[in-house]
Amino acid sequence: MDRTVYTFNVSQAPYVEVDATIHDIEALPQRFYSGGDLAWVMVASVLVFLMVPGLSLFYSGILPPKVALQNAWLPLMTAAVIGIQWYLWGYAVTFSNWPDDTTFWGGAGGIALNDALLRPVPAFRNNGRDGPYVPEILYVLFEGMFASFTAALVAGAAAMKDRPGHFLIFIVLWATFVYDPIARWTWNLEGWSNKWGTLDFAGGSAVHICAGATVLAHCVFHKFILPKMEAAMGGIHPDPTHEIPMGQLNGQGNGMNGGLHGHHPPLADPVALVSDPISTDHTNVLLGTLFLWIGWFGFNGGSALSASVRAVSACVSTHLAACAGAVTHCALTAIVEFLSSDGDGEAAAPRVKPFRFSVVDFCNGAVIGLVAITPAAGFVPHSLAVVFGIIPTIICWALYGLSLLVDDKQFIVVIHGIGGFVGMLMTGFFARGSVAALDGTTLPHACRGGLDGHWIQLAIQFGDACAASGYAFVVSLAILVVLEPMMFYFRRRQTRTSEEVDDSQVIVECRP
Repeated sequence: MDRTVYTFNVSQAPYVEVDATIHDIEALPQRFYSGGDLAWVMVASVLVFLMVPGLSLFYSGILPPKVALQNAWLPLMTAAVIGIQWYLWGYAVTFSNWPDDTTFWGGAGGIALNDALLRPVPAFRNNGRDGPYVPEILYVLFEGMFASFTAALVAGAAAMKDRPGHFLIFIVLWATFVYDPIARWTWNLEGWSNKWGTLDFAGGSAVHICAGATVLAHCVFHKFILPKMEAAMGGIHPDPTHEIPMGQLNGQGNGMNGGLHGHHPPLADPVALVSDPISTDHTNVLLGTLFLWIGWFGFNGGSALSASVRAVSACVSTHLAACAGAVTHCALTAIVEFLSSDGDGEAAAPRVKPFRFSVVDFCNGAVIGLVAITPAAGFVPHSLAVVFGIIPTIICWALYGLSLLVDDKQFIVVIHGIGGFVGMLMTGFFARGSVAALDGTTLPHACRGGLDGHWIQLAIQFGDACAASGYAFVVSLAILVVLEPMMFYFRRRQTRTSEEVDDSQVIVECRP
């Protein structure tokens, strides 16, 4: 054991207990806020927003060229629209704490950020004591990036289904009645889930499970409910899978994949399931994953809301989980391909050829690891982070076929919904109070999991994940059903049917 004694000069420690009113803070803010904390959270906010163009590249690369431009543009437009919604009323609904507010819904006190500037916000969101603070205006910025990213993530549901204008109307209502209430009960100190003791460091429920359940509702609506509604209203709705050859739905590609993909079983290769490998841009998928991977350091590390050792631990755990997920996903697909049958119905001997690795498998595996570690990054030891890349990746890899049932072309339901659910449960098992206490203020006994003997935390995590997924699915589906009569009226005024959602609806250059 290392018994070296280290001496520190702590006379300039930024966290000195002093009493101050809001007027004192406004008069001399630099006295009360740590410049290091402010700088880190500002950088983290930028990193989180960097994930939105990452989604644009990822979505545009994994779908055919017919919808590539729309799926590159729509996440950015969605983030812009939600940025305005967050400014006008989203933040107030989520984080306002006025006397008349409830655990589900904030009041009008913070409308248009009229009361948010230098008021201190605690640098914790899960059962700690008052410690380092950040000014509320910075907290508004950071959390607003989460809202924009989550909405941009849901934008993948609109691929080859919705017109952009229709989706943007839906996403504003969704942010108000789905995301904001879930984020409130998860992160607001008065939220029922937060008081219940749920451990969700950076958005396992509020971001990933919420987005996955919303996309599931969107796909179920368009595949099963919308055709019946349009038939009842005198319209005709096409088969949503009409553009995807059945051979590809069964994982039977044409084999012309430039060496990136081999012949995979139906549940192992997302690209073989949803599109012609020739029609996708794997470079965009790879670049999008790079943006997401980099941005996730701000997503998880910034959630400590301080430049602390806990933030460093969260960043290390994030990176290790992504690495483990990418390697695991590639290994699974390569091994299955290597041992696959020769197509004559009989088991074949292992092929005498080298393993081949898939670009999209690498990207999906990395994202699964990042999703799973999101709720756990500030609670689990970094030495266990690789487990969050391995176990969720294996589970999601085995369940890819579920997305075919609902025509989820982006596999958001599996990667984010199921991956986030598994991550929440694993957080309840692996969370250690000693990791949460690395920020110097969080109480260790308040953030314990199964490894610390607090087995009830598993039930708490399961209950929160079920509540978030159920609420997001039901309310999102209700919004879609209520909006449909209006959307049907506008569709009847247009000559094209909903199957013709393509790049012609996104103008590339300005026209006089």
